[in-house]
Amino acid sequence: MAGVAVACGGLSACGAAAGDTGGRNGGATASASPTKKGPGGLGGRLFDGIWTFFEFNLTVDGKEVHLPDATRPWVEFRDDGTIAGDYGCTPFRMKADLTATTLTLGEDLPPLPPPSATPAPTDETTVCPKPPSREKDDAGRELTDSEAQVRKFFHRGPLRLTEKKLQQEVGGPPPRTLPQLRNEHGDVATLTVVRSPSIFDTAFRLRQWMVGDSSDTVKSTKDTSFTFHRDGTVTGKLGCNDFTAEAVFNGSDVFFRAARLTTHRTCAAQNMQDERSILRILQRSLVYRYSGDSGGIYMMEQVDDYRATGLGFTRATDQ
Repeated sequence: MAGVAVACGGLSACGAAAGDTGGRNGGATASASPTKKGPGGLGGRLFDGIWTFFEFNLTVDGKEVHLPDATRPWVEFRDDGTIAGDYGCTPFRMKADLTATTLTLGEDLPPLPPPSATPAPTDETTVCPKPPSREKDDAGRELTDSEAQVRKFFHRGPLRLTEKKLQQEVGGPPPRTLPQLRNEHGDVATLTVVRSPSIFDTAFRLRQWMVGDSSDTVKSTKDTSFTFHRDGTVTGKLGCNDFTAEAVFNGSDVFFRAARLTTHRTCAAQNMQDERSILRILQRSLVYRYSGDSGGIYMMEQVDDYRATGLGFTRATDQ
């Protein structure tokens, strides 16, 4: 999620939700409404959320491991006593005991099946190249090696939960902290959020849309509203009329389908123009890589093309 992390800089955070189905290539996605309360402390911070590796790095055996930019490793701390995710291009699921201060992983479990409705990213062969079949296949070898290191990190015994304090930015707010996982071998991984459970039932406004490296503010932002629900739907307003759509989240990917208006009012010309544009985007069912929490959501289309589109949301109460 390197591109997401960079572009999210303008938002206080950048995520969203779905039903209890599988993730990309068999990983997990948003759980159903939690049936049990998570632990306190850092464990509670991780509970029911999806996370990835901060700056795509972790340390294993005293060496810094740089994960390939194109891959999407992530882990979800589920409310059913498991963790699920993706080593980069290979899904996994394990039994897990998450407390306020520790994460103890158990036996491997079969990965969850992916949502049948989720289309594969158009550049899937580039994102997840096949394992190296010959000596010169550097991309495949890099992926295989990085996945092996992530797998090793999660299979070396109990992990202690600590915090990493980020550097203070000149003139900026107090530095935030991120959760870290450490084991007795000295391996360390700092986590950053893909999707916080706080995005559910929070009203967002569509603030901007992007094409490639350019962005533009939605002129009727204050008349838009998006609320993601745990049942896999999103409802709200597109500038004039109310709408509904399915929001299918698949690990670190999301796409909309069956978007339609549920009212048929007439509004100011600018609002109607924005509404038509937003609806067209939602009805294209593009695959987006996403990141977010209650402060904001950022999505970028998963194609290697200068015309790739994106959407940026901010919390409605912040405007």
